[in-house]
Amino acid sequence: MSEDKPSVIKFIDRELRRIEVDINGLNVSFPLNAIPDMIYEAIVNTLDGVQNTNEKLRCLYEATLMKPTISTMNSTGFFPVNSAKKIIRLTLTDEALEEKILELEGAELSFQGRAFVDTIEERIELYQKIMLDDTQIDRFRFGAVEMYGDQTYQNIQRDPRVSLNFFWTQEAAPEAQGFQVNCVAERVPPGDPFFRYMRLMRRLFSSKLLDLRGTEDYICAYKFWVCESKDKSLTERTGYSPM
Repeated sequence: MSEDKPSVIKFIDRELRRIEVDINGLNVSFPLNAIPDMIYEAIVNTLDGVQNTNEKLRCLYEATLMKPTISTMNSTGFFPVNSAKKIIRLTLTDEALEEKILELEGAELSFQGRAFVDTIEERIELYQKIMLDDTQIDRFRFGAVEMYGDQTYQNIQRDPRVSLNFFWTQEAAPEAQGFQVNCVAERVPPGDPFFRYMRLMRRLFSSKLLDLRGTEDYICAYKFWVCESKDKSLTERTGYSPM
């Protein structure tokens, strides 16, 4: 039996809102849609009203909002679905990345040689500066990095269809927010401005160097192009009181 060929994104048409992908020799077309407003606004406004520096760091690095579960599929597996947690970020447009990546990497270099705790506020300021101009954020995709090239990476190589399962809580009702966002994953190699941007975003709030198992850099970055979303929020039934 011949091995499956790596999937290839043939083109992305923003005007027609369409993605065409070659999956093992079969051309498949998917819709292209914007990130759901509730997720986008929650991420952009995640630091609103947060004063404490440690709480800001928790919101950006530890909270569930930007740590969705990513599900991928291997149809030959006994249990075909693989799930993993990954830190995702909003991304700048390709045009903005070409213009700003050297400036952003220069800002990151300025943190070297100082203790992480002494640079936290500057790191947060850099992140907020990146998110400041709404017109430069690409509303059609999320970004992440691949560290090890394990099951998630292997599955995406064969079949780029992935589901991002978001969950977070908020003060406003409904308090428990959940979304399933179905995407097509595009692999971006090291050296590309998008890869460099995602590497910077991944390292920005990490106080320790991760063990990359002998590799010098991340395997790749992912562009998760949004195809469809399903609201999975938990809402209380009318008249029901948990008390």
